[in-house]
Amino acid sequence: MATTVLAVYQNGVLRPAQPLPLAEGETVQITVARTVAAALAPAEDEAVERIAAATTLEEWIAAANAAPAEADEYDLLAALNDNRRLSGDQRLLFAPEREGDAR
Repeated sequence: MATTVLAVYQNGVLRPAQPLPLAEGETVQITVARTVAAALAPAEDEAVERIAAATTLEEWIAAANAAPAEADEYDLLAALNDNRRLSGDQRLLFAPEREGDAR
């Protein structure tokens, strides 16, 4: 079994970022590779590619739910309205919320 996890090196000890499926006292072989902040960007790219490749609504929802937290800043309703507007359809799918509206 091979498992890849992130770990932090502190005071001479590697501390995994998540629990490992190991028995107490079990011996393992460790390969250490440094990570850089830029290494996290491909996960976002993969998430975008997976969302774009979705062929069903269920696949799209699953891909969107699996996307990194940074993708939460994406405003889907605004994007849908922009899509309609740019395609020449002036009817908005979702009217912008107005102050004082009760929903």
